[in-house]
Amino acid sequence: MLVLCAVSAPRNAAAGVIGADTVWQGEVSVTDDILVPAGVTLTVRRGTTVRVAAAESTKTDPEYLSPLTEITVRGRLVVEGTDAAPVLFSGEGKKTGEWAGIIVDHGTATLLDCRITGADAAITVIDGILRLKGGTLQENRYGLTAQGRTSEVTVEESRVTGNDYGLFTLQGARVVTRGTTVAGNRKKDTHAAVAREEWPVKSLAPVAGPPVGRRYRDEVLRGETVWQGRVQVDGIIRVPEGSRLVVMPGTIVEFSKKDTNGDGIGENGIMVQGRLVAKGTPRLPIVFRSAEAGKAMGDWDSINIMNSAGAQNIIEYCRIEHAYRGLHFHFSNVAVNESALNDNYRAIQFQESVVAMTGNTLCGNRSGVQGRDSRVLFTDNLVCANLMGGNFFRTELTARGNRFVGNAKEGLRVREGVAAITENLFDANRYGFLVADTFYGEINRNSFTNNLEIGISMKNVDNLQVRGNVIAGNGFSGLMVQDARAVIGGNLISDNGERGIGVQTFDGEVSGNSFIHNGRYAIDLDGKKDLAAPGNWWGGDDPEKVILDRQDDPARGVVRHDGEMSEPVPFAWPLPSLLTDITWRGAMTVERPVTVLPGAVLSVAPGTTVRFAPEAGLAVRGRLLAKGTADAKITFTSLTGNEASAWDEVLLEYATGSEITHCVFEHATWGVHSHFTNLSVKDSLFSGNYGGMRFRSGPVRIERSTFRGNTIGIRSYIGNAVITDNTITGNETGIFVREKGGGLAISRNNLAGNSGYGIRVGDFNDEDVDARGNWWGDGDPSAAIFDGRNEPGIGIVRFEPHLNGPVAAGVGATP
Repeated sequence: MLVLCAVSAPRNAAAGVIGADTVWQGEVSVTDDILVPAGVTLTVRRGTTVRVAAAESTKTDPEYLSPLTEITVRGRLVVEGTDAAPVLFSGEGKKTGEWAGIIVDHGTATLLDCRITGADAAITVIDGILRLKGGTLQENRYGLTAQGRTSEVTVEESRVTGNDYGLFTLQGARVVTRGTTVAGNRKKDTHAAVAREEWPVKSLAPVAGPPVGRRYRDEVLRGETVWQGRVQVDGIIRVPEGSRLVVMPGTIVEFSKKDTNGDGIGENGIMVQGRLVAKGTPRLPIVFRSAEAGKAMGDWDSINIMNSAGAQNIIEYCRIEHAYRGLHFHFSNVAVNESALNDNYRAIQFQESVVAMTGNTLCGNRSGVQGRDSRVLFTDNLVCANLMGGNFFRTELTARGNRFVGNAKEGLRVREGVAAITENLFDANRYGFLVADTFYGEINRNSFTNNLEIGISMKNVDNLQVRGNVIAGNGFSGLMVQDARAVIGGNLISDNGERGIGVQTFDGEVSGNSFIHNGRYAIDLDGKKDLAAPGNWWGGDDPEKVILDRQDDPARGVVRHDGEMSEPVPFAWPLPSLLTDITWRGAMTVERPVTVLPGAVLSVAPGTTVRFAPEAGLAVRGRLLAKGTADAKITFTSLTGNEASAWDEVLLEYATGSEITHCVFEHATWGVHSHFTNLSVKDSLFSGNYGGMRFRSGPVRIERSTFRGNTIGIRSYIGNAVITDNTITGNETGIFVREKGGGLAISRNNLAGNSGYGIRVGDFNDEDVDARGNWWGDGDPSAAIFDGRNEPGIGIVRFEPHLNGPVAAGVGATP
């Protein structure tokens, strides 16, 4: 069936889902969201004018992607404009950003001779296909944004001009332009960004399960019902008030697809008004999934929990897949723990509820979680690789220890309400964290890193505290502030692409922060009101050179930067682990053990000092690049004491490719402790530790370094290493070969002046040690060696020929 909207006076277009091939022509007014689903074509005839109503709603339908009115294409859009009769898409009020724009979401669009104005983004392509010819994208916030590796965009003979931003290419989208002008956009014409890598969504292994043991159609479950084995639902299950549904560990619940209105969304599901207890175990999770052979997102509706505010509903160790909304609850008390929700339109949605979510994985959905008018405890969850991560409206939100990573739009959006955001990671999203219209809250000790555009965006907020965050490596701005009253202090703001902080209107103070190595400006003051920024460290730069204000443009306010710090403001690293690449700069404090996880790279910039609290250390299971210079060494030292073992160690395990150059390690239990790592240590000083360095396996190269004043300088256990051109002196034992020393090559070192031995061979070492060509001090070299000559049965240190004088070895020397 073909639906034709052809009118001489404006009329409303069909709102919501277009269920059949449709033609627009004449004047069409869009008053609500439009969705073109897969298998459906929307055609817009030449000369048509489409006017879209301005609306910023709190809509909850997972199939839509913006709070603004949008035209979303998952099927096909064909715009048949001509040079003589172009098609116009615009907002009703003709203001920039009043409607969302055209969103090609895994669909296909061919747009000929059209003009798009007034949108947030004129065209957004998310893993879709677009051909734009003869188009004009003007007076929008964004002209064209293409995102995702499977996006294919061709732009011919078009103009992208007069927008805030022009053409953005994100996450590997393929964009080809021919005869196209992208120029005259107010803030930036073109931008391309790719996160370090796409966040992987681990496919959950399919669970075969037993044959179907119980089958339901539309049915009411009264009293207490227990499900176990394999259950198939071909309708809607209702659990009325006063009844309880218990799902046993290992149970598989499958929903067949029923789609009576043809919108592509399944309607079967569960409606709980009593209580649901679904407690799996790590070994026997409960699975809720589609029953279809070709399982797909939206095959079934949801687990709905409504008006169940008494005893807590429990969902624990569950897998929820292929739903429209995996979990959906209103006016209820719900705990969701240790569960995985993926391949759903929206993983979790709720309102007017008390919700606790801990240890869950919400990955690979269109939307991770959306909640409103609720009290929410959200801790230790992974929200990754969704189109949209988290969205909370009018909530009392406590979010702690979560990871919002690799989401195509925002990691987390909070609007209105009260929020406490602490010790979370926001990494590799398009936008890290967006907060608007809130009246109180705190954003403390989080990591906002490597987001493609902005780390934190604050708009129309009051009484907000922003302290102790690392805001680094974001594509445009670390922090964007508009109409905000807040305290911004004690943050590390570094390595952001264009600016550390961009400010339009701000009432508060920016103080006690470290601004280091941001692209163009540390602070870009775009508004007319002055900004107080006293007592910051500007990374060794002249503040006037890294601040954009009235000195550069008379239309701007003044950034008052009195009392600037002469050295870095100490910054306490906020998270227990590093999941993605990061650079430490300035003065870092490690108050508890920190782990660099596999796949991540920790770079430490020249001149950085890292201070460790007692018992704190750094465990590297990814890669460490601590590459200082002769004039700007990196120091790893104690926070509180100057004695040996005042802090733990830098441990490298399977950290292949790590490099340590021009570093100082002092007052540690072990400065460096390396296991099974291809490691290079050069031009470094190990002093005042219990042990300077110890290693197992390797290969390790230790060159031109000094080990002085340690109980043990170097210890090898089943080691494979080259130790050359070092000064190893003033220790109790210079080199201790605990076991299997045959893999060592020790040469051209100064091994004199150790109080015990230059080299001591351990009781379990039965291999000889190659230590030819070293300086042992005056006298017989064997006096500085403990080996098989002293204790029969252990290996011999082969030291002949030996050097007759010291070599120019140690920190800064050359071989």
